Amino acid sequence: MKLSLRTMTQAIAVSSLISLSACSTADSPPAASAQANAAGGSPGADNGQVVLRIMDWSDSVKQLREEFHRKFTEKYPNIRIEYTQLTIDQFKNTVLTAVKTNDAPDLFPVPTGMKLTTLVKENWFQPLDPFIDDTFKNMFVEGTFQNGTTMVDGKIYSIPEALSLPSTLVFYNKKLFKEAGLDPQKPPVTYNEFRDYARKITAAGKGKYYGIIEGGKQSNRWLSTLREWSSLGGSGLNGSAPVSLVTKQPTYDSQPVLDLFALFKGLAQDGSFHPKTMSISAPEARALFAQDQAGFIIQGAWNVGVWNKDNPQLDYGVMAPPLPESGLKGSIPVTSNSAWIGLSAKSKHPKEAALYLKEFYGGDFFQAKRVESGDSFSVVKGVNEKYAKAPQLKAYYDIVQQYGRMIPDPSVRNPDTAAIFAEFKDVHPDAGEILSAVVAGAMKDEKSALALYSKQLGTAWNSAIEAAKGKGAKVSGSDFEFPNWDPMKNYTADDYKALK
Repeated sequence: MKLSLRTMTQAIAVSSLISLSACSTADSPPAASAQANAAGGSPGADNGQVVLRIMDWSDSVKQLREEFHRKFTEKYPNIRIEYTQLTIDQFKNTVLTAVKTNDAPDLFPVPTGMKLTTLVKENWFQPLDPFIDDTFKNMFVEGTFQNGTTMVDGKIYSIPEALSLPSTLVFYNKKLFKEAGLDPQKPPVTYNEFRDYARKITAAGKGKYYGIIEGGKQSNRWLSTLREWSSLGGSGLNGSAPVSLVTKQPTYDSQPVLDLFALFKGLAQDGSFHPKTMSISAPEARALFAQDQAGFIIQGAWNVGVWNKDNPQLDYGVMAPPLPESGLKGSIPVTSNSAWIGLSAKSKHPKEAALYLKEFYGGDFFQAKRVESGDSFSVVKGVNEKYAKAPQLKAYYDIVQQYGRMIPDPSVRNPDTAAIFAEFKDVHPDAGEILSAVVAGAMKDEKSALALYSKQLGTAWNSAIEAAKGKGAKVSGSDFEFPNWDPMKNYTADDYKALK
């Protein structure tokens, strides 16, 4: 059963968009800032302007965002945008400090690894409902707003950034394929073929290019690849919880995982990884791939817009993750719409913030241009059908249709499970860090390391469940068990109802 466009829009969420380096931009008309500085105060403080502070990590659309801000301030000259863009890791640390010191931006996303329900209880965000109307709410595709993800107790607290696809498909360089004697129309299908292709590309490169490049210093990228690729082999791992949907335990040492480790260990032993891999971020790897320095890169759909704009000479294709020799036994996990941007509980400008969101999602510029650029699909009705033109983005979507399936979301089944995540303390090194160490040659016995990690993770997870229960949360380990889940089918609203 393939995912239709409607099913995808109901199911899939924001992916982790990651920027190259921290940068801060104040996207206001120069004259406004000059007036404010001349008055001896902060920009906009004495001239009747409202300073709207926004922070996120959306580097792939930085230029579009800046243009949107210019247009916004031209339309609403009483509002000055103070926009800060960070890497995804920097954002989490920065916003934690900002919230604790009562200096949070007016609008900012839910940090990765944190749950909206928990943050609402901790008074990070306020509901958007008083500032948005039904016309605005009805712009979005069905399934955008639901309790446990973007809503809490029936109120909207957050909106997804974009209709994101799973972030671990493979881009491949057709030019380097040809130079290595490989057919660009026949990308590798299995682990063995993938390793063989990478080896041949590396040999053909003679030090000028290599088989594969990754943003190796970002452990989250290794972890995403581990979960999604091993899920195709039947691991049942995903990003919704540390519990495998197959074993109902935090099992990171199953055979599908070990098979994946064997592939990456082999790639490293062959010398197929670009020598800069372990010292660079994902955006840096993306830039080197665009310079024809590697045959493969594992990345998300957002790269399409960046490459098509900045590297029009790049001749590349998109392929599904390779499969283990044992064959296809699962699907790429596709999750429900996740929370992204929300309104700070401390914001003094909620009406202006809501106006920003209305223009960001419902205006005549940003959503259309973003989809047209090939960056991503929109969560706004009709935009994708009208503006999606990049062939690589369409190919990415088609592959997810073929291999992706909607998985059950414990937060939808029981929103109180957020209390478990609030108590959960992750174990390190985690599975992504272990994979990173294996590729770097710093770890030899991955099987023992994964077994120990799985054991420690299980202890930490059970402790979090008990701690949440001790604080009154109505939760249990069974909230993460879905006996009617089929790894080859979409998990639907009817499946949730069948559990009751």
